[in-house]
Amino acid sequence: MSDFTLDEPHRGAIGDMRAFQLPGLEGARRYVRGELPGAPINRLTGLRPTDVGLGKATFSMPITRWYEDPFGLVWAGVFALFADAPLGIAIWTGLPPGKTVATSELNLSFVRPFTRDTGNLVGRATSIHQGRQVGLSEVEISDRNGRIMGHGTTRCLIMDMPVDLEAEYPVPDTGPEDGPDPYLREPPRDGYFDLETVINGEPIEIQKRLIAGEVTPNVWHYTGARWTHKGKGHITGVFPTSPWFSSGGPNLYGGVIAWFAEAAMGSAVYSSVGPGEVFGTLDLNVRFTRPALMNSGDLTVNAEVTHEGRRLRIASAEVLNSEGKMVAMATSSALVVEGGIRALMQGWIPDEVLQA
Repeated sequence: MSDFTLDEPHRGAIGDMRAFQLPGLEGARRYVRGELPGAPINRLTGLRPTDVGLGKATFSMPITRWYEDPFGLVWAGVFALFADAPLGIAIWTGLPPGKTVATSELNLSFVRPFTRDTGNLVGRATSIHQGRQVGLSEVEISDRNGRIMGHGTTRCLIMDMPVDLEAEYPVPDTGPEDGPDPYLREPPRDGYFDLETVINGEPIEIQKRLIAGEVTPNVWHYTGARWTHKGKGHITGVFPTSPWFSSGGPNLYGGVIAWFAEAAMGSAVYSSVGPGEVFGTLDLNVRFTRPALMNSGDLTVNAEVTHEGRRLRIASAEVLNSEGKMVAMATSSALVVEGGIRALMQGWIPDEVLQA
């Protein structure tokens, strides 16, 4: 059993104002060189900047078994978890001191699914427009072998950061340093359904077993997410506003919220497919409507399938805060493949199944 839970004190800097005393490019360079401490989301996932330039940012993040569902698969929302960082930093590198960015909209198109061989994701983002209040950027995501995995764009709001450019701010507390960061630890090995269930199980019945607590998938253990209600084509879930999900400020990192929305929409789609069928998410659009504050109570997501074709499913989701106010709205589409499970069992790789 893993020794990590979200109840563990977070690691990483929150509220480090020193970065905003600098032009964005210099602040980003100091993060790359390790001269400024990473945020909790970086310490949780291994997400980190590896190179920056004016209007450019490259990040990497390892894909580990922590992200796996009860079938050993990694869902497309992890792309969003990853992509939001280089997209935002590419815009920030062009800003003067005292400025920051907040994601307003995130769009992703997926080319290939994850496997355990994906290794590190690499995202190379470029700023394509920077105005006084709005910035646009795009990112190309590849695996460790250089294969294109996905493409994304974002719209970010550019805002003032209330920082004293002359003050000497203290070095922030980054939490405990004993032992490896969570992403480097060994995930549980009991969060999976057996092969018979994978091949022959009815998806809606499998979801009932999941909600009943028969297994706890690694990704639930890692993130604290839980589905609380199911019906064919519908899912409701909750997600904690843990400080581990901060990207350095008082709010949750937008990529985490986007991941949560995609996971719910994917679960709604899964409940609508038949035994032996698989699906692959094709795209994701997320619009953020207000910040989600740390330690502000659970977020709730309501997702449903809004179109159910033979091969195409379209889903939508709303993410609400503990007061019932909307934090984000999302849509996605997915391709359904009949007989996909048996093809995987026969040794086909996910790329081949989805392209058949």
